[in-house]
Amino acid sequence: MLLDFPREGRGLAPWLMCLDLQREYVVPGRPRYDAANAAVVAACAQVLRTARRRQWRVVHSQLRSDKAPLSAREMFGAPIEGLRPLITEPVFFRRGLSAFGNAAFAEHLKSARGAELFVIGFSLADTCLATALAAVDEGLSPTLIEDAVGAGAGAGAGEAARAILRPLLRIVPSSRLLARDLEVVS
Repeated sequence: MLLDFPREGRGLAPWLMCLDLQREYVVPGRPRYDAANAAVVAACAQVLRTARRRQWRVVHSQLRSDKAPLSAREMFGAPIEGLRPLITEPVFFRRGLSAFGNAAFAEHLKSARGAELFVIGFSLADTCLATALAAVDEGLSPTLIEDAVGAGAGAGAGEAARAILRPLLRIVPSSRLLARDLEVVS
């Protein structure tokens, strides 16, 4: 069942949380690569364009690993083409699973209380799951854009993560979000 979204005009501007929109997920041969991620990137791009056009608050969280050699970290940790943060969009780096593991990110997201919060990115089975659970703990009400979130460790792990999250937050397709955008425009 899809729930109605409140309109932006009724309160705070919506937020878009972009998790790990990094090349590691789209370069063949990399450990986190999955061919299905190309469709996720396309959905993320549509959602990100919509958010920017509608002037939502967009925030990025990216994983930085000390395990990778410096050149690999720079190349594969870089943002995916077409999903790069704008200079006006804050980017927070973290070492653990949850974006809320970065104290500055957690503090910044306190402003999202009471606003719509949409989540896109990678990887549903770990980063998105941990961050969504932490967001709920922080008093936020995230909505996961299901086709704009890569499953990560495989379809089975992604389904398990969805089962954990379903009772706690909304999970909707990007088409629902984009249709809402079209309704407002017309």
